[in-house]
Amino acid sequence: MKALLFTLLLCTTTVVFAQQKTATKISKLTKITLFHDNGEVAQTGYHLKGKNHGVWKSFDENGTPVTVGEYNNGVKVGTWLFWADGRIAQVTYQENRIDNVSYWDATADAIVDKSVLN
Repeated sequence: MKALLFTLLLCTTTVVFAQQKTATKISKLTKITLFHDNGEVAQTGYHLKGKNHGVWKSFDENGTPVTVGEYNNGVKVGTWLFWADGRIAQVTYQENRIDNVSYWDATADAIVDKSVLN
């Protein structure tokens, strides 16, 4: 039950109370950056026709990754990573539904492709 609640918490849309937002038009996409009150980046990603599109990344107030995942026209697709409580949840979406969930020890560097964070 605890694992189910943890998974549901991670898979819901992250609400960020950001002090500042920047938006930069790049071709058909708009790059969005939201900031925490302390100036650290809270979220980065793109909008296409007003919907989340492409890779989105979320960070805590210290710049530590919280979420990395991809949208296709507002729909979660592929594999998402969620960091919480010393664990990483790897959630795979299929047709906008959770298909698979795996948990990893967040200290196991070998399982994380850190290039997705840059």
